[in-house]
Amino acid sequence: MSTHLTVGGAPDRRSRVAWLLRVNRLLGTDPAFRSLPVFAAAFRGGCYDREVSVSTPSRWETGRTAVPWAAVRRYEELLGLPRNLLTATARTLWRYLAPAPVLDTAPVTAADDTLEDLLEQALSGAVMTGDDWDRLADGLCARPDVVLMPSGTWYGLAERLVGEMVIADDLPWMLRFETLNRLLNHPRGGRTVVLACAELAAGRARSTATEIVCALDNCGHPDAADRVLAELAAPSGPLAHRGAVMACFRKVGYRHFDRAQLRTLVRALRESPGTGPVADQVDPLRRYLARVHPEHARELLGGRGPVAPPPEPAPAPLAAAVRRITAPVWAIEPDLVPDTTVPAALVAETLTSPVFDVRLYSAFLLAATPYREPLADAVAAELARPSTARHAELAVPLLDALRILGDRRHRAVVKALAVRPGVPRRTAYVAVRALGHVAADDADSVFLRAAVAHHHTAWRLTRDPVSAATLESLVYALGMAARDDILAEIRADPGFLPAARTAAGGWLAIPAHRRTSALR
Repeated sequence: MSTHLTVGGAPDRRSRVAWLLRVNRLLGTDPAFRSLPVFAAAFRGGCYDREVSVSTPSRWETGRTAVPWAAVRRYEELLGLPRNLLTATARTLWRYLAPAPVLDTAPVTAADDTLEDLLEQALSGAVMTGDDWDRLADGLCARPDVVLMPSGTWYGLAERLVGEMVIADDLPWMLRFETLNRLLNHPRGGRTVVLACAELAAGRARSTATEIVCALDNCGHPDAADRVLAELAAPSGPLAHRGAVMACFRKVGYRHFDRAQLRTLVRALRESPGTGPVADQVDPLRRYLARVHPEHARELLGGRGPVAPPPEPAPAPLAAAVRRITAPVWAIEPDLVPDTTVPAALVAETLTSPVFDVRLYSAFLLAATPYREPLADAVAAELARPSTARHAELAVPLLDALRILGDRRHRAVVKALAVRPGVPRRTAYVAVRALGHVAADDADSVFLRAAVAHHHTAWRLTRDPVSAATLESLVYALGMAARDDILAEIRADPGFLPAARTAAGGWLAIPAHRRTSALR
């Protein structure tokens, strides 16, 4: 990437992984492990069968030496953290911030199950956890010349994986998204997985198409570039178009487009209005592309060419909000973690980067540390300020952050912004989308039905793209909450937004074993 999308001087991927390990050890529940000699003495065991000296974790935690994946897993074991919390986060960052496409990631540990057993499990009606998918990808990527029979096996794997991914959240989502990235680059299966993603995004998964199309950004197969450009030129839906725009940041950086394709991209961006609730990445992509390819700057930016201007700084109110949010966080054991360079950069990226994926992956990293709860509390407090709620440029990045960091303690502020009169419509749209992620299982029938009535009325009065997108996002939130009763009512209502009725039907058609799997 993606270092080209972060601000100058931002920590590199090794520094971020090093900080992830260091802060979890220093702020963990076992104070004895704050001592490096004690921690090093206890390190051998579990998935790590070698002794380490005191200097070894010190080099890992300062970024002087790359940490082996098995050692990241051992940190989880020693610190009593959920399995895959650190490994999945580190692998996600390692791929996203790579200066070149990451075609595979070495296995964390050897799988206990055979590849054949995991394949049978995935292709049946059995439950698949995120860890199962991760180990299945390990097995497939360890055998790049593997032949799967019958011929539709790769498609079936991809179809189920994507079907679970788009209804998963948090760590279960991350594990599936990383598995998809690995399968997209498999020498034998990659082309079929690209096809499956494209067909699902344009078909029954249209209501969750953004992340499916965006996943093609790391795939260097020519079919992936063709599919992304097809969604830009003739979108199958606004969410698929947004995913294609987001994929282009890295595909441009990785030189996945030839000259003719680059001209197609420039033409598509020039013709895109860049407005609406899901068009927020069009202008950042124009600016980025103009900077990387200044020969197209005037065509992309009009009179602002031929040299693209630097990214605009964060508005002063947002910069002030960042300072208020970070202040209470640094009060947590400051003597233990005196260097705040990395977390300060991560908070700034999470709240101010114009590129959605930069904000997303920085939030993921913060969410895998003890800073998660205090940060979420500070973000929620900022959203509760009346002045914040009135300004979308403040509220939107805060809501995007809270959808990663928040829990059920923060759902009330999201609910309020989703339906409160006078809230800017873009803010309401993002708040409705966040309802599907911030304690989505905290199903409040009275509120959900009131929200459906509120946004259905708004759509009937205006019939504009913002109200339609908000109503579709509310269906997404209902699906994430497994509120089949309300989804069935929407599907049966002939006066409801047709796209929302179709989306409701799609949620109701998801097999039970996939819903169960997506939670794990």
